[in-house]
Amino acid sequence: MTAKLDPQAVHERLTAWLVKARPEWLGLTVAPMDVQLGSGFSAEIFFVEVAYRDDAGPHRRTLVVRRQPQTFEVVFGSDLSLQANMMATLDARGDVPVPAWVGIETDPAVLGAPFLVMGRVDGEAATQRPNYNVEGWLADMAPAERGAAFGNALKALATLHAIDWREGFGFLDRPDRGAPGLAQYVGNLVEWHRSTGAGRSLPILDTAMAWVLANRPAEAEVCVLWGDPTPSNVMWRPDGSVAALIDWELAALGPRELDLAWWLYFDDLFSRRFGVARLDGLPGRDETIALYERASGATLRDMDYYDIVVALRMALVALGAFDRQVSMGNIPAENVAADNNLMTLYLAEKLGLPLPELGEDFRAFMRNLTPVEEPA
Repeated sequence: MTAKLDPQAVHERLTAWLVKARPEWLGLTVAPMDVQLGSGFSAEIFFVEVAYRDDAGPHRRTLVVRRQPQTFEVVFGSDLSLQANMMATLDARGDVPVPAWVGIETDPAVLGAPFLVMGRVDGEAATQRPNYNVEGWLADMAPAERGAAFGNALKALATLHAIDWREGFGFLDRPDRGAPGLAQYVGNLVEWHRSTGAGRSLPILDTAMAWVLANRPAEAEVCVLWGDPTPSNVMWRPDGSVAALIDWELAALGPRELDLAWWLYFDDLFSRRFGVARLDGLPGRDETIALYERASGATLRDMDYYDIVVALRMALVALGAFDRQVSMGNIPAENVAADNNLMTLYLAEKLGLPLPELGEDFRAFMRNLTPVEEPA
């Protein structure tokens, strides 16, 4: 278990790291910070104020440090370097808005876990807690303004998909899992299902995996995928324009439909699935598809297939979260929510399977989803 670092140690180590990582930032100083880093999920993201000068003059700015928890893998094959490569490459291009790139450290000895550093983005995301359909800045906007904001996010997504992946995004290619695109994407799901399933009988997940393999479209594009396009991962300015797209942990190569299906999945989750009315002005499924097609000039195909693919992936994320809760002692291993939860319910509905019962085991699982600090 990683020993805790006190605020002074964090300050000293981060200052030394920044001086080495960005030698062009002359006279760098880091303001004192009140943050304690330890094992588990504590302080996964924190902010630091820095001052320095360069050829353009003096600067004061806020940086974001994002640590990668090492205690349990929820996203199969999660790789901090992939996120770093995505942000660094997109920041250098300038056509898709992302936080300003600063650097990556893979040695856990510096801050107790590998971490990324990027510039802070001024803006608002559509929060999941509280649900953006219930309260927050988006709820305070006029309906037309909300619709325009979501439309701007879809335009940014279309810009990403227009990039030729061979122009700097070769690091996304995983030839060990098939040809670039859908074959690799599904190949990763197969490995994820095998690894996380660990030989357990998971009827809904197992049926969905078999269905995805048996019904794969014959033709599909190869695009650079965000992987996690949700309103909570978009930073909007007050005028509804997009300041940045964030969280690139699930970036991959594949057909553009996968990103749209993921966006639609979360739109459904945070409205219909949670029993909450979607805010007036926010585009529904058909309008979202139409907005994206106008922005991209592409026609989306086989969306019913991709709906199930992304639902399977989200169910595998839920399975990883379930196993993490078991490992932390929050729920017993006999809890049946591994194959009986909101994500498998969606799959069962789509595939015409018997619907899982969301009973007390599921409620216990949901109560414990918020990470808790592990003892040092």
